[in-house]
Amino acid sequence: MREHSIITDDGIAALETAMHCWNAGATFRKERSRNKAYTFGDQWKDSINVDGHTMTEEEYILREGNIPLKNNLIRRLVRNVVGVFRNRLAERMGKWNADDMARATQNNMEELYARTMEEFLISGMAVHRKWKGSRQGSEGIWTDVVSPGAFFFDPDARDPRGADISVVGQVHELPLPAFCKAFALHETDFRAFQRLYRGGRVKVIELWRREIRQRRLCHDRDNARILKVDEDLWRESPRLRAMPSRWMADDVWRFYYITAEGMLLRHGDSPFPKGGHPYVFKGYPFLDGEIHSFVADIIDQQRYTNRLISLYDWMMRASAKGVLLFPEEALPRGGDIEEVADQWSRFNGVIAYRPKPGQPLPQQVNGNVSNVGIGDLLAIQLKMMEDVSGVNGALQGKIESLGMSGKLYSQQTENSLTSLRDILDTFDSFISDSLTKERQMAEGQ
Repeated sequence: MREHSIITDDGIAALETAMHCWNAGATFRKERSRNKAYTFGDQWKDSINVDGHTMTEEEYILREGNIPLKNNLIRRLVRNVVGVFRNRLAERMGKWNADDMARATQNNMEELYARTMEEFLISGMAVHRKWKGSRQGSEGIWTDVVSPGAFFFDPDARDPRGADISVVGQVHELPLPAFCKAFALHETDFRAFQRLYRGGRVKVIELWRREIRQRRLCHDRDNARILKVDEDLWRESPRLRAMPSRWMADDVWRFYYITAEGMLLRHGDSPFPKGGHPYVFKGYPFLDGEIHSFVADIIDQQRYTNRLISLYDWMMRASAKGVLLFPEEALPRGGDIEEVADQWSRFNGVIAYRPKPGQPLPQQVNGNVSNVGIGDLLAIQLKMMEDVSGVNGALQGKIESLGMSGKLYSQQTENSLTSLRDILDTFDSFISDSLTKERQMAEGQ
């Protein structure tokens, strides 16, 4: 159903529902942002309090005159898991039927699934939106990747299969031309939109909500068919009221497009064959509705590794490295200590001075960094990171010894895959749901 773009009670109610779900996901979005920062190397931005002043760890380290060093291990682990997934995906796609493969090729799903898997490891959530129509002159069923940072869903959902979801949606940031093309019904709307948004971007909330609607099943004897109509429409139509009918409560998915001001742009019943919503999404592990990602589990090991590396660097910088001890009494009359330092550093330098009995000779001091076990601690952290993540040396292509047999190497690789099987199989179920949604849309053509 398309209506005039005005602020209505239905629009305000839909906006309030979306805001409630959006606010419930604030913690998840904050954790996702932190996980993404750590994955791509921005690892010193956690806030700390120093003498009553709040600052980032990076700001504190720079203020102390040091360099915030890091060794990004998380990115390497994520790449390894994505590589394992690509191998599994290639094997799986080889068994798809012709129709599924045609849609996958049209959407370049091999690449989309790889990038979505990367997102799944970082945030713990994968989201796709399916739609049927024309894109760049081609008709088909299309897949759009949705950022979990712009996505929201029912905060009361607990079923990992999504069976109890009653609200789902996303926030769109549309350029004004695209917004007008999608929602301007006539010239009046077009001019109003141009005046309101003045060439900027427009925030549009897409909301899909499961509702119970009062309907009537009417028997149209003249045309030998059963009609399902809204109760309000039935009451307003003498022709429909004249038909034999039965009241019913209909469980339906309805969609709403609303602006941030509550302007209802479009709404209606789901147009899909099974009456559902267009989203396919999966959260991990979704225990009691909670999402905890692969990356979140190894951030503490990454932080401690960075601290050990920085500590070792600070100790090396604080140690004596070629410091010259030159007695003042040995400095020639009229001599310059800068010239002495320059001659000392030359491979053929000469420093003339008159020694005195009992006077110490010039000497150079080199201090070794104290062995406080930093190297051992780093080795422990690297081993812990492999244990926590499940990505061991065999899965990374490393061979522990040249004498390792192929059978032992294969067994270690298989054991590592076992530790990753849960997260990989969960994403496989996301792919299965995606294929099911595509097939349902294809059957409704």
